[in-house]
Amino acid sequence: MQTRRYRFRLGIITLTFTIILTLISIRLIYIQVFQHKRFVDLANNQHSVTIVFEPTRGAILDRNMRKLAVDLKVDSVYAVSRDVDEKEKTARKLAPILGKDKGFLYERLSRDKQFVWLARKVTKEQAGKVSGLNLKGIHLIDERKRFYPNGSLASQTIGFCDIDSVGLEGLESHYNKYLRGRDGYRSIIRDAKSRELYAFEKEYVPPVNGYNLVLTIDQVIQHTAEKALKKAIKKHNAKAGVAVVMEPATGDILALAVEPSYDINDFQNATSDSRRNRAITDYYEPGSVFKVVTASACLNEGVVSLEDNFFCENGAWYVAGHTLHDHRGHGNMTFREVIEKSSNIGTVKAAMKLGDKALYRYIRAYGFGTPTGIEFPGEIPGKVRPLSRWSRYSMTAVPMGQEIAATPIQLTACIAAIANDGVLMKPRLVSEIIDSKGEVIKEYKPIVKRRVISHETSVALKEIMQGVVERGTGKRARITDYTSAGKTGTSQKVEPSGRYSHSKFIASFAGFAPADEPVVAICVMIDEPHPVYFGGSVSAPVFKEIAEATLKYMEVEPKPKKTKESLG
Repeated sequence: MQTRRYRFRLGIITLTFTIILTLISIRLIYIQVFQHKRFVDLANNQHSVTIVFEPTRGAILDRNMRKLAVDLKVDSVYAVSRDVDEKEKTARKLAPILGKDKGFLYERLSRDKQFVWLARKVTKEQAGKVSGLNLKGIHLIDERKRFYPNGSLASQTIGFCDIDSVGLEGLESHYNKYLRGRDGYRSIIRDAKSRELYAFEKEYVPPVNGYNLVLTIDQVIQHTAEKALKKAIKKHNAKAGVAVVMEPATGDILALAVEPSYDINDFQNATSDSRRNRAITDYYEPGSVFKVVTASACLNEGVVSLEDNFFCENGAWYVAGHTLHDHRGHGNMTFREVIEKSSNIGTVKAAMKLGDKALYRYIRAYGFGTPTGIEFPGEIPGKVRPLSRWSRYSMTAVPMGQEIAATPIQLTACIAAIANDGVLMKPRLVSEIIDSKGEVIKEYKPIVKRRVISHETSVALKEIMQGVVERGTGKRARITDYTSAGKTGTSQKVEPSGRYSHSKFIASFAGFAPADEPVVAICVMIDEPHPVYFGGSVSAPVFKEIAEATLKYMEVEPKPKKTKESLG
């Protein structure tokens, strides 16, 4: 009886242990097989830490390798929040140093993590104070911060980056894939006390630094253009302005000045208006500057010559159902004088000899109505209506720069084509991309788009445009020791109602120097100057100041100016 009871109890105990062992085995199998990844990840999170190393972003350099944008080594503050015992006290100590809200820091420190950012890219003084506190679980790590040595210089062209060194605007954005580089990382093992076990480093992948961007811009010429533009805007109470300096033979942009500008190092406080690159993203009616397009077309097609006479109706001509006016009344003038004195009537009469189809063809050949292809984000094509949509008034408006809208970069390319023997070049902002050793990764060579006018027409037009400066509306563009050529323009802005404003104007001057062998082409546009608003009074002096300083800086040898008689 007792033996039977003993065996029964033993069976119960054996069955119980068998069930328990079976359940434990099932649980172990479940953990080892089905929950394996979860627990491995949990262990890795507790003992393994991956630290990301930011690459050095490539520098942006001017054509002479002067630095326009560089990366600086700075400290960032992070926490191993699991190691922080006195979280509230730690947050209170760090808040005034980092300029952060105490509640924000406490929330971060309360996270159950091995790595959490507290403040990115702090100043050297802040890093020193944090280090001096010697707080448990609070650490510093090296990062990179973008710095622009010249502040606002070429700000709209260069653009800026976010805190993670990703380009957001301008060239920083457009060439981000070359400038950015690739992150590196280091995976380390920590013991139960969060001490690094260097002997058990799992993996180290070094960062790959970005490439350097070499621009066609010259820092000195850029500074000259910005200084002259700022001075003119202040003097004439203007809203904004643009000055573009281009090398006619290559299409290289030597300067691209836009006002208002902003300090790139403080881009967070800049307005969207000041960040806009108006030379590429804005268009306007060019006004009388556009008469050089009409003149070149007429001369190239042989429908007029420099000495052909036009009666300019003494300043008022009723045509196509409305009266066309000149700023000043003129009688008979040669075609040369029509452009020099900027006669609307004479220009339209010449254009009517040419015809709308031919005029439209030359407008498109110069690139109006199409993006220039400059390597910059946000370029717009301007506005040129198809010939089928021209009205009966169009041939009295388009030849003198109305009913058409162009960007400053388009107008500069057009003027540069005239200076370049009639050959249109693609505007170029970047010459090459190089690595840290100076090896060329990618090269952007000058690109010829097409010949627009003949050599003979180019020579004749240069003479006319030089006459504009010597005897016509552009006298304030005369340069000391050098010849210059150009065309003035004063255009009325269009009101929201669709009518031309009688109080808001665009004052322009576009030209090149020296006149016979051009080295630079310059376009200046001043938006809403007042009370003086004529291109010859407002923008021509800016051209003079930029051209004069640039030619001397480039060591262009002065040549004797042609006399009035030699010009014909």
